[in-house]
Amino acid sequence: MKRSVRSRIVLFLFAIILILSYLPGTYAESGEEPANDLTRHLAVEQSGGHGNAHTRLLENNLNESERYSPYETIRLTWENAPEAPAYLCIQWNEIPVNVLLRQTDAGGALLSEVYADPVYDAVIPLSKGTAALTIAAGPKGMDLTRLALFSEGTLPAPFYPWQDTPKGMDYLIVSTHPDDDVLFMGGVIPIYGMERGYIGTVAYVTNPSRHRVNEANKCAWEMGARFRPIFLGLQDVRADYKDTHSERFLPEAVTLALVRMLREYRPLVVFSHDVNGEYGHWQHKIVSAAIRDACRLCADPTYDALSYEEFGTWEVKKCYLHLYPDNPLVMDIGTPLASMGGRTAIQVAERAFLMHASQQNGRHEVEGENGRYAMNRFGMAYGTVDAGNDVFDNIDLTMLSSYTPPPATPEPTPEPTPEPTQEPTAEPTPEPTEAPTPAPTEAPTVPPTAVPAASPAPQAETQKALFSWLTALVAFLTGAVMTALLFILLILRRRR
Repeated sequence: MKRSVRSRIVLFLFAIILILSYLPGTYAESGEEPANDLTRHLAVEQSGGHGNAHTRLLENNLNESERYSPYETIRLTWENAPEAPAYLCIQWNEIPVNVLLRQTDAGGALLSEVYADPVYDAVIPLSKGTAALTIAAGPKGMDLTRLALFSEGTLPAPFYPWQDTPKGMDYLIVSTHPDDDVLFMGGVIPIYGMERGYIGTVAYVTNPSRHRVNEANKCAWEMGARFRPIFLGLQDVRADYKDTHSERFLPEAVTLALVRMLREYRPLVVFSHDVNGEYGHWQHKIVSAAIRDACRLCADPTYDALSYEEFGTWEVKKCYLHLYPDNPLVMDIGTPLASMGGRTAIQVAERAFLMHASQQNGRHEVEGENGRYAMNRFGMAYGTVDAGNDVFDNIDLTMLSSYTPPPATPEPTPEPTPEPTQEPTAEPTPEPTEAPTPAPTEAPTVPPTAVPAASPAPQAETQKALFSWLTALVAFLTGAVMTALLFILLILRRRR
């Protein structure tokens, strides 16, 4: 092999090292090993009317699903699995309603019986000794897309270890479609959720397809969301169908759905769309107007008796709209975030947007502070408190998730009142005529020097993220130096 060819190969390898060193990895969520996929060992028993549906259900294909009639059942077993399965994962095409999950042992004895959680991607822990799991449709039937079986370990996407959506949160992002949250509000979760520790998530008003739901979950997780997103399920209507199908997305219906959501999940601060719909999208405009109305109406007990009876009223403290001119708020999206491995909010959003594989058509991109649709520019369009200079300014601290009440100060115990003593009857001892020898004076006791309390150690997660960022920086600098030296050597050889 010629020297010039070898040199080019070496240069190419160094370039790859340089690129990889620049890309910091996603922060680790768990020290567990990846779970083994045991899906090929699943046996599916179902009624004959479904043909080879069991084959489709074991494939990772969200473009097809199988609908089952009310009270139909599917029985799953895994006799030939090489190790004990720990999780059955189900991807539903529609949110399950009253679907029953029964776990039984090898002898048919019932181990557990629960209703499936109303989520798109369900993770069902298998009890010890479970040999079969039966899925029984409810009175409305059920619609399945995928079944998967895994061993102990970290599950793959999109079966993330979501925490339950809190009924009481610091912030909530209201996004018309999956991907609007990262394109126009992509700094909220990295900055306020991850770096500053506030609790919140994303609510998607429309579900264009089951595949887009998958992408939304992946993107939200990549941005740092750890509380399960909300899917309201209203219909997506393309702009070219607006004139003929606008009744499927009426402003009144959107407002009602948002009021019910706000009353149930009780966010203090809400973020949503530009009043002009960013690039003019008609559904964005409706959501922007509807969320402002909903923030006001959710505190009105005369609006929507149904949700008022179930959840009561709720007062949203602030509502920020993208690009709104009044009470401006400009987020800092250019500072490295320790919680995100040293990446900035704009870098986090750019990477998260790649999770929307179906939207990588060149028509949309995450825009920084100089872009027309800059993701860091907002204004407070509604509020029951003054805007202040930051999102949570002027909000009662006791309402925030981070609030810790001060320790109670114990009341001082009153000292007992001394009882009066009787006067002595004996004659007092006469004083001596000679002055007594004075006792030697003791040296005064010097109190020990107070040792200041040690500063609390930094959070383990922050240390871990900072170490990850420093490691990436060192790798980048090392790669850059080595590449520069290689270029110098090549130039010197050519001069010879």
